[in-house]
Amino acid sequence: MRERKLFPKLLAFLGILTIIFVAAYSAIAESGTFDPSLNGAFTRCSYKPPPNTGYLTAEVWYPCETAKGPFASSTLMAGYFNTHDDMRWLAYHLVTHGYIIFAMTPTDVMGNTPLWTEAHKAGIAMLKSENTRNDSKIKGLVDINKLQIMGYGKGGGGALIASASLGSEVKSTQALAPYMDASYDLENIKSATICYAGRNDENSPPGKVVSMYKDFSFEKALAYFKNFPYTDWINTGEAVNQTHAKIYITSWMKYYLDGDKKYDTYLYGGQHESHLKADWFYDYRRATK
Repeated sequence: MRERKLFPKLLAFLGILTIIFVAAYSAIAESGTFDPSLNGAFTRCSYKPPPNTGYLTAEVWYPCETAKGPFASSTLMAGYFNTHDDMRWLAYHLVTHGYIIFAMTPTDVMGNTPLWTEAHKAGIAMLKSENTRNDSKIKGLVDINKLQIMGYGKGGGGALIASASLGSEVKSTQALAPYMDASYDLENIKSATICYAGRNDENSPPGKVVSMYKDFSFEKALAYFKNFPYTDWINTGEAVNQTHAKIYITSWMKYYLDGDKKYDTYLYGGQHESHLKADWFYDYRRATK
């Protein structure tokens, strides 16, 4: 008899849970936000672009669903003694969110930062060229008003210098644990720019990254993670730090390249506050132009 009385209550409870779940799902769908650490809705295609004296090798990753283009696009480079293959984990992730990634290896992986700078600039030029070349897999798919430069280590230092050189030609710059081995001037950066640092990064000292951040005045942010060693940027496993990086790198592109202001929550709003409370950061700051 007792079981018969409990059964309707159980059904009612399950009904309430279903309503709550549907309401939460609908709210997420309506807001258009999506966990940036998870893969997006696009699938990945790739091809080898034509050779260029600005880089040694390159590969282009782009969404297979080309009918949904044009897409915002970004260069991507790894650091000292690394090749563009070391950044596949990030390129593969970003393509699923609807971005074209032009990844390159510099002409000398043991060279100085200017080689990475030249490769980034060649990558931006090639994105524009491939957008019009008849045999290009991404012809007509590049939104030339939504270009980004991004790199890690010397690739990050080169990204900052290339951004200063190209000025308003690029809309966004992301420097992942940037490293400089030459003098630099970043005053002419005209894109929204974020610099990433790690508290226990011995190869790209956080203090130097903070100095780079302070060297330009355009809209910018500094994401100074509490625990993020230098090699985690090229670790091909599913490291916790890479999950953190995916959230901020993807949200930055959604917000500043695509103009999707709903991703503000991951950069400066409620979701970001939860990350601060979870002790992800040693420091996080933002300056607007």
